[in-house]
Amino acid sequence: MKLFDYLKLIWVNKKGRVGFLITIFFILLATVGPLVVPKPDVTTINPKMEFLPPQLNNPYYILGTGPIGDSILGDIVWGAPFILEVSFLAGLFTTLIGIAVGLTAGYLGGTIDTVLMSVNDIVMTMPSLILVLILATSIRSTNPFILAGILSISGWTGLARSIRSQMLLMKQMPYVEVSKVLGLGSGHIIFREVMPNLGSYIGIHFIFNVEGALYAAVGLYFLGVLPVNKFNWGILINNALASGAIYGTRAIWYLLFPSIAVVLFMTGLILFSYGIDEISNPRLRKVAA
Repeated sequence: MKLFDYLKLIWVNKKGRVGFLITIFFILLATVGPLVVPKPDVTTINPKMEFLPPQLNNPYYILGTGPIGDSILGDIVWGAPFILEVSFLAGLFTTLIGIAVGLTAGYLGGTIDTVLMSVNDIVMTMPSLILVLILATSIRSTNPFILAGILSISGWTGLARSIRSQMLLMKQMPYVEVSKVLGLGSGHIIFREVMPNLGSYIGIHFIFNVEGALYAAVGLYFLGVLPVNKFNWGILINNALASGAIYGTRAIWYLLFPSIAVVLFMTGLILFSYGIDEISNPRLRKVAA
């Protein structure tokens, strides 16, 4: 199925359409937003305007201001690129590792399968939160590639085991046996015969991995584990709570809107994955219809 045809199916599906639009909105927010919304710096910050409620007569302060008179809209927009970059990179790393381990173990079998699945099970039993916290506090890097690598350190295990199971099943399929008889190489069998049948399944897992990475990235900055980066949704939430937002002070808007950004992006990803699942799963497609 061509990409355009698949996007048409997603658009017809209600959940998929809403999730797709929300996801595209945040991607545009991270890419186009900084070109449109001024950066909150010494030229745009006014300390006398701290913790103002939403200013409907001023688009730049339409979400209100923060503790130093900075635009909440500007903070969210300029924090989006780093958050999305880390989330999508971590989701990509996690998915690629899971695919590589699962396909290799399932296709080659034997000793390699035993070794890879033993490593997989060991990593799976490790407390991932503690492991991420230890690595994050030890390395303390703001490089998105390094941070994405830390966040993907153990999230690939479930996908790897699932891909292995699918690979073991598909190895017994007639079309795979025919490909072997015809002398087609392993690369052709894996990437032309097996992978197309796993595309939707992998896509859903990628979205879930992005979702988990987003929570982790925001959480690490919220906890203060990583070096301070003002333009980060987790830092915004941390500062809001430190300013007493939870007690209903004027900082409530500084807590509310970054939290809404996180929840809305997560909702978009979840709906998008549900849409893909309904399109790919005939039973769910009948129920949705």
